[in-house]
Amino acid sequence: MIIMQLYRKSINRLWLLGAVLFVASSCNDWLEVRPKSEIPTDIHFERESGYADQLAGVYTALYGIPLYGCDMSFGLMEVLSQNYDLNTNSVYRYAAMYNYNETGTKARIDRLWTMAYNCIANLNILLEYVNKADPAIFSDNHYEQYKGEALGLRAFLHLDLLRIFSPSPVSNPNALGIPYVTEYSTAVTGQKTVNETLDLIINDLNAAVDILKADSIRNSNTYYADRRERLKYFNYYAAVAALARAYMYKGDKINALKYSEEIIAEGETFNSVFPWTHYSALETTYEYECNRIFSTEHIFSLAYSGMDNVVKYYFTSLAGDNDLSPSENKADVIFERTAKGYGNDYRMLKGFAYDGEKKYFWKYHQYENGPYNERLPIIRKSESYYIAAEILKDSEPARAVELLNIVRSYRNLSAFSLPDNLTPDEIRQEIYKEYRKEFLGEGQLFFYYKRLNSARIEGAAVNANDAIYVLPIPDNEIEFGGRK
Repeated sequence: MIIMQLYRKSINRLWLLGAVLFVASSCNDWLEVRPKSEIPTDIHFERESGYADQLAGVYTALYGIPLYGCDMSFGLMEVLSQNYDLNTNSVYRYAAMYNYNETGTKARIDRLWTMAYNCIANLNILLEYVNKADPAIFSDNHYEQYKGEALGLRAFLHLDLLRIFSPSPVSNPNALGIPYVTEYSTAVTGQKTVNETLDLIINDLNAAVDILKADSIRNSNTYYADRRERLKYFNYYAAVAALARAYMYKGDKINALKYSEEIIAEGETFNSVFPWTHYSALETTYEYECNRIFSTEHIFSLAYSGMDNVVKYYFTSLAGDNDLSPSENKADVIFERTAKGYGNDYRMLKGFAYDGEKKYFWKYHQYENGPYNERLPIIRKSESYYIAAEILKDSEPARAVELLNIVRSYRNLSAFSLPDNLTPDEIRQEIYKEYRKEFLGEGQLFFYYKRLNSARIEGAAVNANDAIYVLPIPDNEIEFGGRK
């Protein structure tokens, strides 16, 4: 489905989808399934609840299978990083070979594109109405929160689409980027260059940061639990962390360092809203109590309703041929258990478990009544430490090593601190290894390779280039939408 088709419905009507529909059929195209009722948008947005419902629909769509509920996290994006050892009959076997034109893989990529732009379309509807709304209909600071969330999420989704479907700035900053869609319209949005598209993303994220300064997550007068609740939504700190990621992707290290250091400073405060996960939450008596996703460190996560109905078919014995786990040998290499003696790294020690006779990747396991169920990490605080370390490795190598050691200390590696006299190249190697460990099953390693335009993806049978790093946009976009 091309982008223009998203806008064929009358702009005077908005279709609201129930949560049950999203959970049961998350692969269906949003706005193409007619619900039992239609609510005119003018009426829908007459009250604050209309804006809350609109955002709730977007968040629910985000944890659908085509997006972060699978393929933009532990599914397709992680498969491309070669961190799993796939069975020969896996549904991802062709994706792992970078055969993007194979029928099943192509359909998976097309659904990702379509669902992401459907979310963007619905965010644009909200932004259109919030920009002309009477702020008096909103309670507290909710007018700013809804507007800032929608603007930030729109930029965040465009950033991920750019990282998937266009060359990196290091490879070709003047190549065509993805369409940056900013209004609900029948007009086809043209493509700008990669750098120009990144500028649009960064401008929107900067605007979101400014608007979200009113975010209750920054208000120290609210209860800690209330502030933590905001981490399930695109909050002020999510916008700041996304800016650090976007600037780093563009190669603007000055601004990338500025925003990553803001996250680092907040994360180290006594009453931080995203503190490091305490060892007592990992060294638990019962396995179901273990916080193996380090949930306190999430800057932005999704409350993934029905998560067990997806992950158990990839990470337990129910997966069959579709198991998404590293082999024990690969896990040994990733976590340097034999090479460096890092077997007690919590990311390995608590991140794998036996189900029957086989060991599986266990980060997302959903225990019955587990306290950390249905939580999907989207942005972690540790990423800002890695960004800052990468920037400082040449000018302040000791500080870069210190940042890496801070993260490692909370992963049970205090006894294996990195020496502060590492060379910039040695620091770069340690940063790569940290990305591979920290974001296993989250899809971020592929983007790390791509940002650096690395000629090698560890475990891949072929050298990496734009034929691997740039996934194809849907054929209909090229044929009918004027895309290239």
